Amino acid sequence: MKNITLKELSKMLDVSISTISKALNDSHEISISTKERVREAAKQYNYKPNRTAINLKSGRASTIGVILPSIKNFFLSRALRGIENEVAKTDYNIIICVTNESYKKEVQYVQALTNGLVDAIIIAVSEETQVLENYDHLTNISKYTNLLMFDRVSDDVKCDKVMVNDYEAVLNAVKELQFMGRKRIALAATIHNLSVGQLRIKGYEDAIKDSHEPIIITGPEKRVEKELDKMIESEDIDAIIALDEEASLATFRVGKKKDILDSGKLALVGYAGRTISEHLTPSMTTINQHGKRVGRTAAELLLSRLENNDKEIEKVIIDSSLYKRETTNKPS
Repeated sequence: MKNITLKELSKMLDVSISTISKALNDSHEISISTKERVREAAKQYNYKPNRTAINLKSGRASTIGVILPSIKNFFLSRALRGIENEVAKTDYNIIICVTNESYKKEVQYVQALTNGLVDAIIIAVSEETQVLENYDHLTNISKYTNLLMFDRVSDDVKCDKVMVNDYEAVLNAVKELQFMGRKRIALAATIHNLSVGQLRIKGYEDAIKDSHEPIIITGPEKRVEKELDKMIESEDIDAIIALDEEASLATFRVGKKKDILDSGKLALVGYAGRTISEHLTPSMTTINQHGKRVGRTAAELLLSRLENNDKEIEKVIIDSSLYKRETTNKPS
């Protein structure tokens, strides 16, 4: 059925356009019987308010844009859940855009959303954006659009930010491995190009600087697995910290293949979702970034900014937690 217009609905019910608008917005000026009649007719004839006209009149879109580099990533999917849960408490809607780690797509989405579609944007930038170190599309809009960056952030962009304590999380995890008696600790990562990956690598380097030279393997998941398979015994590695889910699973496969995880010869601390880490055999010790809390905090901070745009820019850091499981429970 073709959507009926406000004017047509007004003529059909023999009431003014203003009355229909007030009735649909539950105004106290309109009687209960008129409200019911208007709502019933609107439902029957499929009347839909013109959101563009409403936005122009009110000066707001009542929508928040969320731009993510991926939804396959467990942390980002949990963060999105946190954002959605918090925004659901308000009258704002959400538009979700996924860049698949593309700078070009990110720029296109930012331009589209800031063309009157949203009141604000929450973004975790793409890997390509961080490799290019080009944030012009964000520095420009941050001057006139409410913007919040989370997880993957840049100091070049002046806006609110929510981050995880990536440096301290890995530093403390490596020190925990050292306390357990592990002498030669290697690092594996597929996110070395990202700001979060670089902070984690720095945490590792600072933690092991007094014990041995860094042993770092980076690249795509298959390359990490291949390199680990070759060097894990020749380098006499007794522990590995993996900085992301792909590197964690690559390390786990090598450890299982060589039968050094079950025996306790190799300890492993990784990044992976609870569903995966708890159901591996042996279960994997992981660093929990509390993605849902990060998303919830990002939404709270942005909503607060929408209420008061004059307040000082804020940076919030969420602490990670080390969840010990079987890959660090056995002695070397």
